[in-house]
Amino acid sequence: MRIELASLESGKGVFAHKYAPDELTLENERMKLIEPAEVSGKVRQKGSRTHVSGRVTARVQAECDRCLKPVELPIDSHFKLEYVTAEEYRAQQAVELTEEDLDLSVFDGEAIDIDELVKEELLLAVPDHVLCSEGCKGICVVCGANKNSAECGCEAREIDPRWAGLKKLVNSK
Repeated sequence: MRIELASLESGKGVFAHKYAPDELTLENERMKLIEPAEVSGKVRQKGSRTHVSGRVTARVQAECDRCLKPVELPIDSHFKLEYVTAEEYRAQQAVELTEEDLDLSVFDGEAIDIDELVKEELLLAVPDHVLCSEGCKGICVVCGANKNSAECGCEAREIDPRWAGLKKLVNSK
């Protein structure tokens, strides 16, 4: 979905779109949309800058980092960005960037691609470390069995000999 700035009335407008699960490619093989993602928001032009704010809601499926079991995560993310043209951005480079400039994006001055914004918001909203449960035991490093389902009976591997000295220090206390 693209917002053409020439179509805004008095420099203001609203937008809303519902993305089918296969309409957005999240570029993360461990995460996918399982329900439609919805985005809505407002656009406002103020001088050479364009302000975009809104909300993205969705439901994604990610893998547990310990056992690889699928985990469903609700996403409800609010965003607020400011767009400037490349010329404006280059002119501003001479000045030191402030914390407010972290939400600054560059665009062609004619249209804003909301699809990229939605993808970014979805990827940022997923936690860095996804777990199916706090007590997840993970996968056996020897046989690959899910230790949450059953104990596999594999013996723990030998400790790397490079860590043996550290083990002696820990056990001596």
